[in-house]
Amino acid sequence: MTTTTSLPSAAKPFAIVEADFADGTYKFGLSWALASEWEKDTNRSLMATFLQAARIHVATMGDIREIVRLGLIGGGTEPAKALRLVRAYVEERPAVENFPLMISILDAFLNGHPEPTPTETESAPANG
Repeated sequence: MTTTTSLPSAAKPFAIVEADFADGTYKFGLSWALASEWEKDTNRSLMATFLQAARIHVATMGDIREIVRLGLIGGGTEPAKALRLVRAYVEERPAVENFPLMISILDAFLNGHPEPTPTETESAPANG
Protein backbone atom coordinates (compact mmCIF):
# COMPACT_ATOMS: atom_id res chain seq x y z
CA MET A 1 0.00 0.00 0.00
CA THR A 2 1.30 3.46 -0.94
CA THR A 3 -0.04 6.72 0.48
CA THR A 4 1.18 10.29 0.10
CA THR A 5 0.89 13.38 2.27
CA SER A 6 2.07 16.93 1.75
CA LEU A 7 4.42 18.70 4.12
CA PRO A 8 4.20 22.44 4.82
CA SER A 9 7.92 23.31 4.95
CA ALA A 10 9.85 24.09 1.76
CA ALA A 11 13.01 22.66 3.40
CA LYS A 12 11.37 19.25 3.50
CA PRO A 13 10.17 17.14 0.58
CA PHE A 14 7.12 18.52 -1.22
CA ALA A 15 5.28 15.29 -0.56
CA ILE A 16 5.99 12.11 1.33
CA VAL A 17 5.24 8.65 -0.03
CA GLU A 18 4.57 6.06 2.65
CA ALA A 19 5.04 2.55 1.32
CA ASP A 20 5.73 -1.01 2.40
CA PHE A 21 9.41 -1.64 1.75
CA ALA A 22 12.00 -4.05 3.08
CA ASP A 23 11.09 -5.00 6.64
CA GLY A 24 8.31 -2.48 7.26
CA THR A 25 6.55 0.67 6.15
CA TYR A 26 8.83 3.60 5.35
CA LYS A 27 8.47 7.22 4.31
CA PHE A 28 10.12 8.39 1.09
CA GLY A 29 10.53 11.90 -0.23
CA LEU A 30 12.86 14.05 -2.28
CA SER A 31 13.74 17.58 -1.29
CA TRP A 32 15.09 20.10 -3.78
CA ALA A 33 18.59 19.52 -2.34
CA LEU A 34 18.39 15.72 -2.72
CA ALA A 35 17.04 16.01 -6.27
CA SER A 36 19.81 18.47 -7.15
CA GLU A 37 22.38 16.09 -5.66
CA TRP A 38 21.06 13.28 -7.88
CA GLU A 39 21.19 15.50 -10.98
CA LYS A 40 24.73 16.65 -10.18
CA ASP A 41 25.94 13.08 -9.55
CA THR A 42 24.34 11.69 -12.72
CA ASN A 43 24.62 14.78 -14.94
CA ARG A 44 21.03 14.08 -16.05
CA SER A 45 17.62 15.69 -15.68
CA LEU A 46 15.39 14.23 -12.99
CA MET A 47 12.30 15.34 -14.92
CA ALA A 48 13.52 13.62 -18.11
CA THR A 49 14.35 10.48 -16.13
CA PHE A 50 10.86 10.46 -14.61
CA LEU A 51 9.17 10.96 -17.98
CA GLN A 52 11.24 8.18 -19.57
CA ALA A 53 10.50 5.82 -16.69
CA ALA A 54 6.80 6.67 -16.50
CA ARG A 55 6.10 6.68 -20.25
CA ILE A 56 8.25 3.89 -21.62
CA HIS A 57 9.16 2.05 -18.41
CA VAL A 58 12.91 2.46 -18.81
CA ALA A 59 15.33 3.29 -16.01
CA THR A 60 18.83 2.25 -15.11
CA MET A 61 19.39 0.02 -12.13
CA GLY A 62 21.45 2.86 -10.68
CA ASP A 63 18.44 5.18 -11.02
CA ILE A 64 16.23 2.78 -9.08
CA ARG A 65 18.85 2.27 -6.39
CA GLU A 66 19.76 5.93 -5.87
CA ILE A 67 16.24 7.35 -6.04
CA VAL A 68 15.03 4.83 -3.46
CA ARG A 69 18.07 5.57 -1.26
CA LEU A 70 17.67 9.33 -1.50
CA GLY A 71 13.91 8.94 -1.03
CA LEU A 72 14.49 7.08 2.22
CA ILE A 73 16.83 9.82 3.43
CA GLY A 74 14.33 12.52 2.46
CA GLY A 75 11.63 10.59 4.28
CA GLY A 76 13.63 10.68 7.50
CA THR A 77 15.71 7.49 7.46
CA GLU A 78 19.31 7.93 8.60
CA PRO A 79 21.68 7.76 5.58
CA ALA A 80 23.60 4.73 6.90
CA LYS A 81 20.37 2.81 7.46
CA ALA A 82 19.07 3.86 4.04
CA LEU A 83 22.23 2.47 2.45
CA ARG A 84 21.88 -0.83 4.35
CA LEU A 85 18.23 -1.15 3.32
CA VAL A 86 19.00 -0.43 -0.33
CA ARG A 87 21.86 -2.92 -0.38
CA ALA A 88 19.62 -5.65 1.06
CA TYR A 89 16.25 -4.87 -0.52
CA VAL A 90 17.09 -3.21 -3.84
CA GLU A 91 20.47 -4.59 -4.90
CA GLU A 92 19.57 -8.14 -3.82
CA ARG A 93 16.10 -8.18 -5.42
CA PRO A 94 14.86 -8.19 -9.03
CA ALA A 95 15.26 -4.69 -10.47
CA VAL A 96 11.64 -4.28 -11.49
CA GLU A 97 10.44 -4.99 -7.95
CA ASN A 98 11.32 -1.45 -6.84
CA PHE A 99 10.49 0.29 -10.13
CA PRO A 100 6.95 1.34 -9.04
CA LEU A 101 8.37 2.76 -5.79
CA MET A 102 10.90 4.81 -7.75
CA ILE A 103 8.08 6.18 -9.93
CA SER A 104 6.03 7.08 -6.83
CA ILE A 105 8.97 8.92 -5.24
CA LEU A 106 9.64 10.92 -8.40
CA ASP A 107 5.96 11.64 -8.99
CA ALA A 108 5.55 12.97 -5.45
CA PHE A 109 8.55 15.26 -5.86
CA LEU A 110 7.65 16.56 -9.30
CA ASN A 111 3.88 16.78 -8.98
CA GLY A 112 3.21 16.87 -5.24
CA HIS A 113 0.25 15.18 -3.66
CA PRO A 114 -1.91 17.50 -1.59
CA GLU A 115 -3.78 16.04 1.33
CA PRO A 116 -7.56 15.89 0.79
CA THR A 117 -9.46 18.58 2.64
CA PRO A 118 -11.84 17.46 5.44
CA THR A 119 -14.84 18.37 3.26
CA GLU A 120 -13.57 16.10 0.46
CA THR A 121 -13.23 13.12 2.77
CA GLU A 122 -16.52 13.86 4.61
CA SER A 123 -18.50 14.24 1.38
CA ALA A 124 -17.30 10.95 -0.09
CA PRO A 125 -20.22 8.55 -0.47
CA ALA A 126 -20.31 5.77 2.08
CA ASN A 127 -20.45 2.17 0.92
CA GLY A 128 -23.15 0.01 2.24
